[in-house]
Parts: sequence; C-alpha cells; structure tokens
Amino acid sequence: MYEIAPLLDDPLHNLKTIRDIYRWAITEMETAEISFGHGCNDSFEESSFLICRALKLPFEHFDDFLDAALTHNELLRLVNLIDRRVHEKTPSAYLLKEAWLTNHQFYIDERALIPRSYIAELLEEDLAPWVEDPYEVGSVLDLCTGSGCLAILAQGTFPNAAVTGSDISADALEVAKINRHDYGMDDTLELVQGDLFSALEGRTFDLILSNPPYVTTASMEALPTEYRHEPSLALAAGADGMDVVRRMLPEAAKHLNDGGMLIVEVGDGLEAVEAAFPGLELTWLTVSGGDDQVFMVTKEALLAYFG
Repeated sequence: MYEIAPLLDDPLHNLKTIRDIYRWAITEMETAEISFGHGCNDSFEESSFLICRALKLPFEHFDDFLDAALTHNELLRLVNLIDRRVHEKTPSAYLLKEAWLTNHQFYIDERALIPRSYIAELLEEDLAPWVEDPYEVGSVLDLCTGSGCLAILAQGTFPNAAVTGSDISADALEVAKINRHDYGMDDTLELVQGDLFSALEGRTFDLILSNPPYVTTASMEALPTEYRHEPSLALAAGADGMDVVRRMLPEAAKHLNDGGMLIVEVGDGLEAVEAAFPGLELTWLTVSGGDDQVFMVTKEALLAYFG
C-alpha cells in the first residue's frame, strides 16, 4: 500500500464520512483531468464505484450510507486508492481487481483488458432477432476471450451450448480461469490458447463472438495513461485497426456450422471494415454506442465472398 504523503494529512484528519470522501474524490479527479472509459463515464460515477466497492457496499444502497462514519483504516485505504487513481492514472477496476459488465461482476487485473463490450448488451437480449431460440444454440466460440467475460455471459444466454473461449495470451487466460471458477463453470466452459483459430483446427460452432484488438496505430500513440495499464496485445491492430479482423474473417466460415454467424466488435470501425472487405454482406447491429460498433456476418455470406 502507498504511504500517505504529508500533503494527504488533511484528508485523513478532516474527512469523516462517506459523503466527505466522495466529495473529495470527485474534486481530486476533476482537478487531475483523468480519463474515463473503463466502466464509468465521469468523476461522479468513478468516485462512487471506487468508494462503494472498496467498502463492499451494494451499489443500489450507496446513498443510504453517505453519512456513515469511516474507520481510520477504511479512510486510509480509500485515500490511498484515490491517490493512486489520480496520480498513477490506474483505472479503478485494476485497483479493486473488480469490473462489472451488464450487472455481472468479474475479477480483473493488468494481465487482461478491463471488460467492456457492446456484445454483452446483445447477449442480454438473447441476440434477438438473429437467434430465434437460445436453447437451440449448441456451440459458441468467444474468440479473443481475454478475461472470459463474454464466454461466461454466453454460457448464461445459451444454456444448452458448449462454450469455448480462446485467446493468444496465456496471461489473459489465467484471469479467465479465475472468472470461470467464480461462476462455477470449471467443468463446462472450455478455455484454449491460440492465435485466432490456430488451436481450433477442424472444429465448428453455431455462433462465434469476438471483441478483438482494433485500435489503430495513431490511436495507440495518443492513448491516455489509463489505457496504457492494459496489455497492448489486446488493443493494437495496425494502421487501420483491422490487422486481426483481416486475418479472422477469411478463416471464419470453415469454423461455422451451416446457418452459423460471426459477431465482431470493431469500435467505430465501420468505414475501416467496409474498406477492408468491400462488397461483403454485413449487418450492423444496434447497440448503445451506435450502429457502427458491432457487425454480424453469416457463414453463407463469408463463403460467397471468400470462396
């Protein structure tokens, strides 16, 4: 744990309640001009998340505890966490070893990308109308699974499916194993290591999901410090952000069952995708971030395009 510098003596002596530390955290974050985007949209959300979860308080009852007095050890821990968030620019999810995606809690550390994916929203809706009956889905692949969050959500959405999560990073898969265990899926969720489909030769799936690296070289160079705590392997994807997608799509059809589909998240990469694959029949799905973040392509469309 950080040693509290002399300049932080005032918070330790003058902050008494959760409301006090909440107000102080917001001021510290606003003064430091930190970057958000790892589950929280602004200093109000991030301060409440950091404080609430550091104290293991339920989100829905945070307001009920605002005037509760903090013990000295609680205050010391919170001041340390806020100090690290502000001065190290470490995302709160890494500080707490905890991230949330569509109301699901996941373990996370700096071996894997902090969970965030619009595909999670689609899974919450059972991928309707593209999947008519979730119980009829027999197999799902989460390609570039990272922390395993989408694979775990997919197992919940498609209860009869055999779900596999694959990633090139052995470190990320260690994080995925922790989440698999936490969700009681040690015996049901398969995790494999490989570069895209390299460890899946001869295997086919009804559905392939992927939130691959898609950050362009220019964007990587301009990333805020917060994002530099994440593994660059999970972010960087070349000049146009399409390095991984460009390798994935030509191989995908042979790993899909008849009638199967591939769903890929590409950030705001609609123009880059359509420039890389002109004429490929894609369906852009509507998510909270817009209509240019996630596309769906069928096995039949991939075969017609790539042969």
